[in-house]
Amino acid sequence: MKERPVLISAINLTIIVELTLMILVYNKVGAERLPSQVGRLIVQLILIFWALSSKTNTGLFLLAGYHIVSGLLGMNSKGSTELLGQILIGFHFIIGIVIYFHDWIENKIGIKNVG
Repeated sequence: MKERPVLISAINLTIIVELTLMILVYNKVGAERLPSQVGRLIVQLILIFWALSSKTNTGLFLLAGYHIVSGLLGMNSKGSTELLGQILIGFHFIIGIVIYFHDWIENKIGIKNVG
């Protein structure tokens, strides 16, 4: 497997943000939204493991697409006018782009792929 520091960093950041949001939402509204948040986390983890273990880019494409679609759907949510909502929309778009173009980004900043 190639070392892909930009991709791994983006994935780690995604997991940290998702877990932080789960804790914040749980503290604010209780367990009401926990099942849907756990479902989102499971979908992301499946896509992450697929992306990291597959020799094709299908998993990466789906993971990037997941973030882009999440950002688009977030634009229509009632929380999108709040600062945190806008930050999360931007986060999804940026992470989706970074995941999809991680090879290009690594080449531009001079990181050589091993493998």
